[in-house]
Amino acid sequence: MISLTEQGKKHQPLAQIDGENIVITIWREITHPMQEVHLIECVDILMYTKAGLLRVKNFELKHTDEPKITFPVSDLKSGTYKVQTKCNLHWTWYDDFVI
Repeated sequence: MISLTEQGKKHQPLAQIDGENIVITIWREITHPMQEVHLIECVDILMYTKAGLLRVKNFELKHTDEPKITFPVSDLKSGTYKVQTKCNLHWTWYDDFVI
C-alpha cells in the first residue's frame, strides 16, 4: 500500500483493467475537481519501448468532463504502459500498468 499526500489522493491516476476495458480514474481517495480554474487537462497513455516512452493515446479533457477515461483493452497491444495525467495547477502525475 502506498502512502499518498493530500495532493496525491486526488491527482494520482489509477489504471485498471475491467473486463474488456481499461478504466483510468484521476483520483485515489478524493475525486479531482473539474472546474474551469482547476482541472485535469489531459491524459496520455505511454508505452515503454526499447527506445524509451512512446505516446500511443491522448485524451483532452474539459471542465465539464468527469476525471475518468474508459477505452477498450483491444486498443493497445501487450506491454507495459505509463498513464500520465496533467493538472493545470498541480503538475503531472503517473501510474504504470501491464497488459
